[in-house]
Amino acid sequence: KQFLVENIKLAESEHKLSAFLDDLLTEQEITDLAQRLKIAKGIIADKTYLEVSNKVKASTSTVTKVGQIIKYGKGAFQKMFGVRNKI
Repeated sequence: KQFLVENIKLAESEHKLSAFLDDLLTEQEITDLAQRLKIAKGIIADKTYLEVSNKVKASTSTVTKVGQIIKYGKGAFQKMFGVRNKI
């Protein structure tokens, strides 16, 4: 994981980071990661899981998994998107 973080930090611009991600990940992997970020943003913004599921076009199972990461994870989503006290 540290190797990945170090190499992502080497991108000097948004364009270089975008190109790096295109070379590193498949289109589906990029889509899946973006979807998780959208889900996390919605949950942290106090949207219901059903609202998030409908807006992002994700299964409620996926939304619930991201919700569990927000609740029991390391707090990175809250730091990026703002803090939410309860889920």
